[in-house]
Amino acid sequence: MRILLTTVGEVVDGDGPVVTAEMHQDALDYFSRGDQGVRSEQERRAIQYADDPSGPVRPALISHETVYPQGWPEQPGLFMLRNDFPAQIVFAGESYASVLHAYWALSAVDASDRTRIREAASGREAHDLGGQATRRSEWPDVRLAVMAEILRAKFTQHPDLARVLASTGDARISYTGLSDSPFWRDVRDGRGRNWMGRLLELTRSEIVAQQLLRPENPGALDQEDVLSGESARPRAHRE
Repeated sequence: MRILLTTVGEVVDGDGPVVTAEMHQDALDYFSRGDQGVRSEQERRAIQYADDPSGPVRPALISHETVYPQGWPEQPGLFMLRNDFPAQIVFAGESYASVLHAYWALSAVDASDRTRIREAASGREAHDLGGQATRRSEWPDVRLAVMAEILRAKFTQHPDLARVLASTGDARISYTGLSDSPFWRDVRDGRGRNWMGRLLELTRSEIVAQQLLRPENPGALDQEDVLSGESARPRAHRE
């Protein structure tokens, strides 16, 4: 195929119809407008998404339900994020051996049930006792808020555990297992709400914000530890 430019400003395709210089310029202008539109859209999104992370986020973190027949490991790890991890919590004037002890005791309407759950030998036993007890009528409406407060108590009262949570960075937390209902955990078939993972992410952001916005707080985490993801040996084991 031969392309020729004639003396009258025409581009001649030896095998096809005549294409004028004006048509050629129109095509160039069309693509230029398209490029400008793309640039304008990119600039608009840069403004609208100004608070989006500037770099890639971490891959999703999966919090697995794990059983330790010989007892919990002494070295820190992500298992500390689990609700049955034995971290003593003081909440609403009572002391609880784990998040599960606190959550299920608070859900029970009867005082004797609350005592039995609070004194259970393990988090899983507290869970089982709580599941058998009569729950407060308003519990479905307040359980998310209660769990959020219990998690705040766990991680603010145990800075070592807070460092483990902060070390997960901005990763999405997928809380899995079989012991908790799909409301709390991640389930592949779409039934899972993953509220535990979401509340852990919220608590994590509050921990980091406390350090960055209130560095004078003597109970806050060390900023370098938080930002570098360093963790420390856990202090909290059930007494």
